[in-house]
Amino acid sequence: METAEKLIQTLQSLNSFPIRCNPWPEFLTDTKASFSIAHNKDLIFLKYHVQEKYLIANEGYNGNIHNDSCVEFFVAFDGDKGYYNLEFNCLGFSKIGYGKDRSERVLLPLEIVKKLRSHSRISSNLMDDRDGFEWEILLIIPKQTFIYHQIKSFGEIKARGNFYKCGDGLPQPHFLSWNMINSENPDFHQRESFGELAFK
Repeated sequence: METAEKLIQTLQSLNSFPIRCNPWPEFLTDTKASFSIAHNKDLIFLKYHVQEKYLIANEGYNGNIHNDSCVEFFVAFDGDKGYYNLEFNCLGFSKIGYGKDRSERVLLPLEIVKKLRSHSRISSNLMDDRDGFEWEILLIIPKQTFIYHQIKSFGEIKARGNFYKCGDGLPQPHFLSWNMINSENPDFHQRESFGELAFK
C-alpha cells in the first residue's frame, strides 16, 4: 500500500471537482470545498480540500458528524433504490448509514466503519492575516464497506451519488453540494439529485 502522502500527491494530479452549489442561498457562506476521487478496483480513494472560517470536531464514530466541520459522500450502486451516506469530520471520525430515504437509515456496525482509513492535515490561516482554516482529508474506503452489496471490483459497477460540505452546528451553518439539489429545506437525502459516477 502506498503511503498517505503519495496517495495525496497522486490525487492532486487528477481532476478536482468543486463543491459549490448552494441550494439554500439563505445560508450564506464563503466556505470553499472540492474533491478528487479514484479507485484501484478494491479501494476508493477520496480526497477533500476545504477552506472555512470555523472548525469544529466534537463527534465520534456514528455520531452526529454533520454538526462538525463535515464532508459527505452519498452513493447508490447499480440502480439500487437504497444508498449509503458516508459522513466524515475533519479528524476522520465517520458515520455510515444505508437505506432508501432519510427516515429509513440503518447505521453500519462500528467494526465496519472503523475499517476506513483517513489522513487529515489542518492549518490555520491566522499567520496569513486571514480568518479561518484550511484542511484536507484523504479517505481510503474498502469495497467491504458496502455490506449490502457484493462488490467484486469498483471497475465493474455503475453508480450515482453526490458530494457535500456542511456544518450544521457551526456558528455559520452551510450546506454545499457537488450536484444541485431541489429541496425547499436543507436535506442531502435527495436521491433524485444524485449525479452519475463513472467507475472505470
